[in-house]
Amino acid sequence: MQRRFFVLATALALCGTSPVTAAPARAPAADSAPFGCNAKAPNVCYFRIFYTRGDRIVILPAGMKNKIPGVTIGSDHYCMTLNQTPVYKCARKVIDAKYNS
Repeated sequence: MQRRFFVLATALALCGTSPVTAAPARAPAADSAPFGCNAKAPNVCYFRIFYTRGDRIVILPAGMKNKIPGVTIGSDHYCMTLNQTPVYKCARKVIDAKYNS
């Protein structure tokens, strides 16, 4: 039985096809997503963006809109608070390709 398997594996290896190799999984492409602060002055919006590994804080003044690069739309999350940094354990929203506020 082992000899048959060895012969089959050798034959497959010689013809260039291997039963144990698979295509590597691709990581989702990073994109830019629009974020904005709909608050009135003098408020400031603090966004905590959660990536697959780690997070970052983005600060936008009232009425400002900006595209944030390096996010994966549909899988990364964010939280937003006014005038203070969001805590790590917050109600997370999924980053959308449309306007995030």
